[in-house]
Amino acid sequence: MTQPKYSIWLMPSKTDLAYLSTIIQSLGRKYDAPTFEPHCTLFSPISDLKSSIKVIETFGLQPFQVKSVCLNHSDVMWRTVFIELEMNDELEWLNQKFSDISVMDYEFKPHISLIYQSISSKKRQVIIDNLDLKKYYKMDGIAIMDTSQSIEEWKKVY
Repeated sequence: MTQPKYSIWLMPSKTDLAYLSTIIQSLGRKYDAPTFEPHCTLFSPISDLKSSIKVIETFGLQPFQVKSVCLNHSDVMWRTVFIELEMNDELEWLNQKFSDISVMDYEFKPHISLIYQSISSKKRQVIIDNLDLKKYYKMDGIAIMDTSQSIEEWKKVY
């Protein structure tokens, strides 16, 4: 059995979670793509679950806003179409907290993915052209997700 792979997710507020979920669900239906909870991955992969939980429990996350820089797309599955977020002190600090306890490197490019699917650049641009999204999102939680399996099988472990 392979070792579980965990990811640290920064979670949007209830209102923004619902807003972004609607978009992700709609794109999933239209492009036959798996759906997932909206999030900004702070660090992945991590293998030391206990240390990560300790890190989260050492600070009380205060809600903060992240700013959307633009909608973007790439050939990378995890950034098929995404909201590029402006780096800020809170994001940098949170990423560093998990980087400090990890033996792995993670190139942190803050974003919120809207679809995971192998689609042409032209289709990705059509998606972007048809979306009109908010400029700011409130983030107010951290989750640890078991992302060892397929997207449909991801599950929250903390």
